[in-house]
Parts: sequence; structure tokens; C-alpha cells
Amino acid sequence: MNRKTGSLRRSFGGDTLRGQMYWTLLTSAMIPLIMTGTLALYSISSILDNKIEKGIEGNLQRVLQTLESTLNNLYDVSQQMSFEGFVGQDMEQLLETADSFEAAQLNTDIQRNINLLNASNLNTGLMFYYDSKKERMMYETLLTRDKQPLLTALPVMAARGDITYNSPHLTLYKYNDTPVFSIVRKMGDPEHPLYAYVETNSKVLQQVLNMEQYGMNAFHLLTDKNGVVLYSDKPDWFPEGSVYHNQQQKEYYAFEETAKQGWNLVVFISKRDYHRESRTWLVGFSLVAGLALVISLLLALRIWKVVLGPLQRIHRGIRDLTNRRAHVGLPMTGLKEFDYLIDRFNGMHHQIGELIVEVENKVKEQQEIEMEKLMAQINPHFLYNTVNTAQWLARMNGQHEIDRFLSLFTKVLKYNLAKSGKIVALHDEIQTLKDYVELQKIRYDYEFDVRYEIPQEIMDVSMPRFILQPIVENALYHGLPETGGVIVVSAQMRLDSIQIEVRDNGKGMTDAQIEDMLHGEKEIRNSSGMGIGLNYVIRSLNSFTEGRSKLEMVSTEQGGTTVSITIPDTRKDGAL
Repeated sequence: MNRKTGSLRRSFGGDTLRGQMYWTLLTSAMIPLIMTGTLALYSISSILDNKIEKGIEGNLQRVLQTLESTLNNLYDVSQQMSFEGFVGQDMEQLLETADSFEAAQLNTDIQRNINLLNASNLNTGLMFYYDSKKERMMYETLLTRDKQPLLTALPVMAARGDITYNSPHLTLYKYNDTPVFSIVRKMGDPEHPLYAYVETNSKVLQQVLNMEQYGMNAFHLLTDKNGVVLYSDKPDWFPEGSVYHNQQQKEYYAFEETAKQGWNLVVFISKRDYHRESRTWLVGFSLVAGLALVISLLLALRIWKVVLGPLQRIHRGIRDLTNRRAHVGLPMTGLKEFDYLIDRFNGMHHQIGELIVEVENKVKEQQEIEMEKLMAQINPHFLYNTVNTAQWLARMNGQHEIDRFLSLFTKVLKYNLAKSGKIVALHDEIQTLKDYVELQKIRYDYEFDVRYEIPQEIMDVSMPRFILQPIVENALYHGLPETGGVIVVSAQMRLDSIQIEVRDNGKGMTDAQIEDMLHGEKEIRNSSGMGIGLNYVIRSLNSFTEGRSKLEMVSTEQGGTTVSITIPDTRKDGAL
């Protein structure tokens, strides 16, 4: 995860041309869109909210007017059934007459007129007279479920004098179970009054309090002037008889209107539906913003290909130049500005390549000169003649040990100071090393052991002359114990290279001593032996394989020292 984050930061960071380009395009596209969208969102939300709110209030007022009109219609019908109305007048005469013939005629007229009154008012349903003194129902237009209804027990919505408006209740019609509005008018004797009852038909309440007319999820609440719930579409939230105090619901907005009679009509609108149009517009705006973002990314990608593509080619060319890879010239892009840069870069690349080759040749030549100077520090012919003379004198005097010592010394000296053939086989280097070790055993009076662990199949590997002796000499002079000292010389194949190690069981060295050993030759020359430091070995290895060889030294105090040399297997590359 951190690697991916780092890669994205490198590709799209503010310190890259690509990142600057992407962020500039995104910013230039998104800032106007966000500012315009925010302003439009605020304006449209305000317009939509105002439109929806006005629409809901308008619908609620129409519902209230329809409901008032329905109640007024009930009032008008009950007015005709009062003693002042054309039906009520006959009813009053019927109650006062003692003539049976006149009573029969009035019964017929009342029944006919009440049926006519019911038929002429489409919103009315059941209507009748109820004589509380005789406890009997008269002239009912439909069959009733109870012949002695308790009209005073019906839920009162509003009352005015002898007139009572009843909130929705179960219809008194026998074959229906729907709620209806009703009106009860009291007439005659106050102790035993005559009641005129009129209720709406079964469809009025459903039509007036239709929840679908708002186009949203809604429900109604009907309360009296004191806030007592008379009717609710959600009785589990607002039971009838409970008190409503303008409390809001979590998922609904409440709108309220008050009728002239004092009762209140409340409608609850779902907040989700209320903001549906705003959400629809917001989704549309988000899609447009997303599309603008995609277009900006595509434009950035296009500019990346047009502008940064050539720069990337130049970058690859610089990387090839750094890694010293073959350069065939960057192709042109067809854009004048970049073609000019690429042409200049190709010319520069060619010049740098020629300079590198020239410098390499000079460095190689200088290394060879330094090695020649180093090897010429001793006059080989003078040494050979002197040693041969000493060896002849030893033989003449019977000094066989001195004769053997000088013989070994002559071999080592001829091998190390030979000017012909700077590259030798591993077995020649090992043989000379054995002669050198034998020479040192004779020279010093303490004992040490040198072991060789080298497979026969790599004995013909090529390597620079005079590499192993300085390393073994360093082990002898710097840390090998006086008794029980062991030096192990080993070699093995490592893929396409040969690894040679020289390990000892000496007292070891510190990091500072290792640094001096690798780069400071002065102290070593002042010790003994041939006086050639490990820095010479490193330079010889670099000259031999042009930097592909390496020398490493690892040591711990009282834990011995290991010098590791890695050289390429030139048998696969061809002779150097």
C-alpha cells in the first residue's frame, strides 16, 4: 500500500510537470463548476422548496375549503329539516296534529321530501329524525345499524347553539364501515328534543382527505380548537383523544390550517419526498460534475501525450546515457519545439559518448603506466644475477637450506616481476602462492598452516597476476597468531563469476584498520615482504575487468578476517 501511495505521489505530486498539469486542469474545470453549481443548487433548492411549500399549503387550503363546504352542505340540509325548512315545517305540523288523515298525508309528504332532499345533495348519505321522547327513529333514508342511536356520544368537532358538527366516526348505515362526517340539529322541547341527523356518504372523507393529492407520502390529522385529536390517518402515532401540540415527526414536515369553526387540519409530508426534486437535481449536477472531471482527465491525458511524451523520451535517453547503453538517437515528434530539443540532445549524446570512450582509454592507459612504474621499482636483472650468485655460493659451501630458500625466492620474484603476460591462469597464481608460503615458513621460526580448497575444474580461470600473494602476506603480517595460525584459500563458481576467499583465524581488525588496509599503502610498505598493498589488488582487478570485479573485507575482533574476491568467468566472455 505504501509503495502504491509513493508511486502515485511521484507521478502526480506538485513537484512534477505531469502533476502540475493534471491539478491545473482539474482545478480550472472544477472551481467554476463548483461555484456555479453551489449557487445554482442554493437558488434551485430555494425555488423548489418555496414551490413545494406553496403547493402543499395551497392543497391544504383547498382541502380545508372542501371540508368546510361539505360541512356547510350538511348545515344546509339540516336547515331544511329544521322547523323553518320545507321538510321541518311538515314535521312540526305532524307533531301537533291530532287528525289521523292529516297525519297520514304529512307522513307521505315528509318521506317524499326527505328522499328528494337526499337525492338532490350528492354528498349526503344517511339522514333521519330521532324522537328522544319516544326513542324512535323516523324517515331514515337508509337502513341503520341501531334503532336507538346515542347521538350525543358522537365525537364533537365544533358546536354552535343547537347545531353540533361531528368529526369522522363510523357511519350509522348498517351495511358500511367507513368513517363519515355528520351534523346533529336539536329542535323542539329542550328536555325531550327532536334530532335531525345528516351524515356524508361513504366516499366524501376518502375524497376530501385523499393522501395522493399531494404527490408525496402524506397523512392527515384533524383536531379541535384545543388540540385534541379527532381523526388521524396514523392512529398508532396520534390516537384519537390524544393532544397534539405541534410536535414534529423525525421523517415528516407538518403544515397546519385552522377552519372558521375553530377546528384544525394538519397534513404531514415525508421529508424524503419533500426533497425529492432537489435530490434529483443534485444527482444530475453530480453527473455533470463527474463528466467534467472525466473530460478534464482525458484532456490532461491528451496533453500528457503531446507535451510530456517527448520529455519522457529525452528522460529515457538521459538514463541510457547514464547507464552507458547504446544510443541510436531519439525519434522526432513532429512538433518543432520538441524536435529542436531532441536534435540538440542527440548531438550532445553522441559527443558525450565519444568523450566517455576517450576518457576510458586514457584512464586504462594511465593504470597500465602506473603498474609499469610499480613493477619497475626494482631492477629485475640485477636481482636475478645477485640471487643466482648467492645460490651458487650456497651450493658450493653445502648450504642446502639456503640453496632451497634462494630457489623459492627466485621463482616468486620471477613470477611477480615478469613483464610479459599480466593475465595468468588460477593454477599459476596458486602455485606461486604455495612457493611464497613455503618461503615464509623457512624465513620465520613460528608455525602456520595454509590450506587450499579449490576445485580442479576452475583452475584454468584467467585472473590478474600477483593478486593472492598480497592478501596472504597481509594475513601473515597483520593478526595471525604465532602458533596455530591457519589460512584457508578457497574458490568456487557463482553463476557467471568466480569467488575466491582468503580466511584466517587471526585477531581480526577494526573498521578503521580495514579502511587503512584498503586505501593506505604507506604503513604496509614499511612492514616487510614485497610491500604491495591491497589497493594495488583493487586497481589490478578494476583494470582486468573494467570495474566488474570487486574485493570485500570482513573482520571481527578475535574472530579472524575474510577477504573475498569476485571476478567474472572470462571463459564465457572470451579471452581478454
